Amino acid sequence: MPEFGVRPDELRSTADDLADVSSRMKGVMSRLSLNLAAEGAPWGDDDSGRKFRHGDNNNGYESQRDWVEGSVDVKAQLLDQYSEGLRTGANTLEQTDDI
Repeated sequence: MPEFGVRPDELRSTADDLADVSSRMKGVMSRLSLNLAAEGAPWGDDDSGRKFRHGDNNNGYESQRDWVEGSVDVKAQLLDQYSEGLRTGANTLEQTDDI
């Protein structure tokens, strides 16, 4: 029968990797948001511009941009939670081994 084992140092290494990915995602989103803001509105004040901005059912550029920003933020937070959970698990395993 195969053995199963968990090493706290490997859990921490994975936690570090997840935290790094989260940090990079946040950095990319921050730079993208700053660059888009610096460019200004990508639409005009005419009917075509309003349609691009708002879409048919509030599904235009602005709502899609907000959705992407929110999605990236939620995924980065999830990675942070996984990272913290792995660290907590590693600490718990070490404390249990010490008993």
